[in-house]
Amino acid sequence: MDDQKLNLKGSPSRDAFKQWHKTLFPWLYACDADFILVNKNPPGIVAVLDYKTQKDHVTFSEVLAYNDFVIRGIPVYIVVGCEPFQQLEIYLYLGGNSQPEPPQVRLELIASTNTRLEFALWESKIRQEWQYANQ
Repeated sequence: MDDQKLNLKGSPSRDAFKQWHKTLFPWLYACDADFILVNKNPPGIVAVLDYKTQKDHVTFSEVLAYNDFVIRGIPVYIVVGCEPFQQLEIYLYLGGNSQPEPPQVRLELIASTNTRLEFALWESKIRQEWQYANQ
């Protein structure tokens, strides 16, 4: 990965578009997928990661999108923590109901990491499992 990609933190124009989209008709729902792990060879989506702080919750639109990912066999993980991202809890999204407010979701705590290396090893493991299943 080159330094330009490594140092990219976000796109002001993408954020502006998402904010603009919110001003359209209120029934034009959207979901901003946080982070999608992909594999180059074989090509495919390994998993979806959604980063949350302790105060964040899975939203209505996220439940809709995540249920669809799960139906398609793409696991969704909710990663909970705070900067500097050392201690993270990783939950597997098992499903949810978007109708109540707030939505109801089923999560299973599957890992806790205390270092960058532990998180990298966890991610490497799910990537290896995906590659094995998709060869």
